[in-house]
Amino acid sequence: MTQTTLTPSDAPALTTSLPALTTSSVAHPDTWNPTHQALLDNDAYLNATLASLSDSTDTRVGELDARVSGVEATSSVAVQRAVSLDWLYRGNRVAFELFTPGYTLIDLAPVPVTGGVNGDDSLDVASTASLRVGDYYVLADAGGTAALVLVSAILSATRLRLSANLGRDWTAGATLSRSSLDVRGAANAVAAVGDLYLSRPINIGTDLDGGAVVLRRTLNAGEARLYYRDAYQTTWRECGWSVRRQGDGVPAGFADYEYMLPMRGDGALRLDISGEPMTIHHLVALGAPTGLGGFINPAQRPNTPTLSVPAAAATSIMERPTLALAGYSSPANNAQAAVQFQLSVTADFAAVLHDSGELPAGLSYPLPAGVLAVGKTYQVRARVRDVAGLWSDWSAASAFTTAASFVYVATPTLTGPAMNAVDIPEQPTLASSPFAVSGATDTHAASQWQIRSAAGSYAAPVWDSGTDTVNKTSVVTPAGKLQPGQNSYFLRVRHQGAAKGWSDWSNEIRITTKTQFANVIGIVLAQTGGGAGTWRRIDENGNDRVTDASFFNTHPVYGAVSDVTIDGQAMVRIPAFYVKTGTLAAGPYAGRRFWSISDQPLPGYALHPAFMVDGAPVGQFWVGKYQGAMVAQSLSSVAGLSPLNPTNFNNVRVYAANRNVGGASGFSLWNYHQLSAIQLLALIEFGGADSQALVAPGHLSGAPVGTNAPANLAASWRGVTGLWGNVFQLVEGLRIAPDDSIQIWDNRGTRNWVTTSAKIGPFPVPVTFSTAQGTGYDLSLTFVPGTTSNMVTDSSNGDYFNAKQTAGYRVAMHGGAAGYSNAVGLFCLYLLGDDAEVFGGTGSRLVKV
Repeated sequence: MTQTTLTPSDAPALTTSLPALTTSSVAHPDTWNPTHQALLDNDAYLNATLASLSDSTDTRVGELDARVSGVEATSSVAVQRAVSLDWLYRGNRVAFELFTPGYTLIDLAPVPVTGGVNGDDSLDVASTASLRVGDYYVLADAGGTAALVLVSAILSATRLRLSANLGRDWTAGATLSRSSLDVRGAANAVAAVGDLYLSRPINIGTDLDGGAVVLRRTLNAGEARLYYRDAYQTTWRECGWSVRRQGDGVPAGFADYEYMLPMRGDGALRLDISGEPMTIHHLVALGAPTGLGGFINPAQRPNTPTLSVPAAAATSIMERPTLALAGYSSPANNAQAAVQFQLSVTADFAAVLHDSGELPAGLSYPLPAGVLAVGKTYQVRARVRDVAGLWSDWSAASAFTTAASFVYVATPTLTGPAMNAVDIPEQPTLASSPFAVSGATDTHAASQWQIRSAAGSYAAPVWDSGTDTVNKTSVVTPAGKLQPGQNSYFLRVRHQGAAKGWSDWSNEIRITTKTQFANVIGIVLAQTGGGAGTWRRIDENGNDRVTDASFFNTHPVYGAVSDVTIDGQAMVRIPAFYVKTGTLAAGPYAGRRFWSISDQPLPGYALHPAFMVDGAPVGQFWVGKYQGAMVAQSLSSVAGLSPLNPTNFNNVRVYAANRNVGGASGFSLWNYHQLSAIQLLALIEFGGADSQALVAPGHLSGAPVGTNAPANLAASWRGVTGLWGNVFQLVEGLRIAPDDSIQIWDNRGTRNWVTTSAKIGPFPVPVTFSTAQGTGYDLSLTFVPGTTSNMVTDSSNGDYFNAKQTAGYRVAMHGGAAGYSNAVGLFCLYLLGDDAEVFGGTGSRLVKV
């Protein structure tokens, strides 16, 4: 039998009433079906209405979620949390991770992965535009698997190369990002086992001891393992948590875990989740530990130290021994912050006879007078503390017995450098107190100096002078012992008497080296005028710098100035250096003009333009050792010849270029940038500008003499002879334009002329020096006069700068010549005729790049 069915009407409507059935109603389909149809249409109508309401509700809920998330991110929730954390950690340099825009350390939106093959080192992604070579990323899929990867190359717009092969296949649905944590709102990231998190680069300061990270997370058996890397620690290094805090604003079920972070400068953080899942509320990176205390992680406490001095059961100990530990170590690699020594007459330390109290980081403590008595036995112990505030256990007690009488060489004190001095150069001078003896007389026979690294011990010092019979109260640290990069070291010294032997070791001094060991030396024009100016050598801070010949001979720039023969020519190598000039802001010469050089690039220093050739830097140039002479129509630098003169620019350029034959290249006339470099180096070494008074007059009368004549050889600097006197030397790269403006070759070594904002002064005596700067030039790196005078007594360099005020271009001649008397010198410069004009007593000098 076929059964028929009713279906909803085409447009079902809600029926709010139905016909009532009575006892007289006929039992027939026409009676029942209309009622059934109405009921069926009602069901269809209500179903459609509910579906529509569900869609609308989902949309509204989504909108509400977005609004709530926005409230969390931008208003009271996130802001209140950030402000509260700022109050808690005020005084620190802080970086927040609150997992919400504006308060996150994640700097990359997830990049979709399109494919990667197990065993291959390439990965296909939707776009490589936001990825960087050398950066780490988190490769994760929807199934919860995450891997740390390092991008080694960008191969195309959609493909990259990793530093290691993939360990499995990766398909669409995976992403490349900075984090695999499930961020569910502000201050609410759920971390599963195996999840990874990477921060963008942050900077919490450059202090050697570093800072800290506070992680608020679920209190459970899970581990959030923290790693960091920076310019000094280029591979990931783990930092275990040191203290854990609960209560006092920390929600129930959560705790603040504090990690010591020895990161310096720009660095990145990484979290690896293991053990159990957890929820992370925030991560805060700080410039210093909080000092808030909490439950101490016993696994991170410093290791129990061992006493080394006095030796166990030592006898004949004098009144003021220096108590010392063998070393310091920490399982967390946390830096040492303090040390404490105690003295007792019993091994159980039931009564403490003397307590050093908490001392700064170090391994030793000179015992003061008046504590020990003769002929008695004492016990000593010590403990150490790290920067997290965690103390080690006390060391095992060690016994020693004092001598029957106290006659000894007094323990010296290190008087320099100062305790906790920073920016220490490569070769600091160590100084001690004078030699002294207690209870007798003696003579100072020798001293011994030692340096250890902050993480090392004196069993393997960085430097040990041994028994030094020469440097008894001061010594210069040898080169190559200290390392740059804000590394910390400890120093100590002891004295030896001819009869009484060695003293105990001194107190320790902690020092921290410079970021770079640049060798800076400068000079300041302390007072203009007076006939040659008053000049003083200065250090990088603008303070007086006392030097001697050994200083310059061992300086990386001066010491590298050397004779060399090239293509049969006697040349002198001038190594590249960096220069800074300006007005000192503070110190004894505040407001005075200075010039400084460095062998390394430093902030504010620039490569001297003498070492730029065709827009590229070079490591040196070679200047002729002698005034230029003519050999076979080529400008030469050879001993014993008469200097080329008279001549003009047009001819001497050709003679210099003629040297570039038979495989030789790079020879030309010297230029003004090269001359300025030599002038600056010589000025600093001479300690003043009056070369005739400080070095030698030069050949001043009669006809020009040979290149190796005594007067020429005397007027020299580091092997460059005849720098002044005998004959003028034409110099390329500086001239006076017809409008009296000064023109110079650009500072990129392209030999293009640049018109400066400076003009020649009306008088020949330099009083100050130009500071004019502009596109492509910087006269402050030269010694072109700024202001001039007609009074010789107003001179600041003792030489003339004579520029004829006439029509046409005027070219430069350096050094002066016989017959010019007091006008001659290292800074003498005349600008008179044009390229074709021939002057008597005028030659030039060869150079090679």
